[in-house]
Amino acid sequence: MNGSDLVFLARRRAGLTQAELGERAHMAQNAIARIETGKVKTSFETIRDLVRACGFEPEISLATWDNSYRRDIKRRLATSPAERLAQATDLAHVSQRLRRSALAGHSGR
Repeated sequence: MNGSDLVFLARRRAGLTQAELGERAHMAQNAIARIETGKVKTSFETIRDLVRACGFEPEISLATWDNSYRRDIKRRLATSPAERLAQATDLAHVSQRLRRSALAGHSGR
């Protein structure tokens, strides 16, 4: 997640329009739009101020980089949307069967 994603997510969770966030942060709506779309890079301090204007406090932590998902992501992106939907549907059916089985086992059936 980058700064533009963080601002967008905070604004949406707060239920604010870009204009409303701009008003709270004393910025023009089009400046908020440029930040959210990544058309303009901005400082960490500005991102923090925008997130705070949405009523949130950003938490920053360091994590070890893990690229173990890259191969899976590339494989999934190589499939068509219809194939991804079919895979997701299959997984949902498996999940439902497992849930029903677990509930049946839990209820003593």
